Amino acid sequence: MKRIVIIFGLLLATSGCRPFWINFIDPPGPKEYQLGWEDGCDSGLSAEGDWDYKLMYGFKKRPEMAANEQYKQGWNEGFSYCRFSLAASKSGGDWGDVGLGSGF
Repeated sequence: MKRIVIIFGLLLATSGCRPFWINFIDPPGPKEYQLGWEDGCDSGLSAEGDWDYKLMYGFKKRPEMAANEQYKQGWNEGFSYCRFSLAASKSGGDWGDVGLGSGF
């Protein structure tokens, strides 16, 4: 029983993480751009992913940042990058398809 609880705990802890290649992305720019990129990335993962991605990430767009151009640009770029990177990773291609280039 103890082993089942430990395994379940490890699975639960790792299921809430973003796909590992997104952890290597550090969006450049001011704080507003970075915040928009992260919110857009979460929204893109939710849009492209299955039900588990929709539950974990959801749609995120902060209404208080609606007039901030840096936030909007970061949101759009993060949304596109994460959505299409996840789609490429699900298609069974090689690692160059997920947006990391030929680094792997």
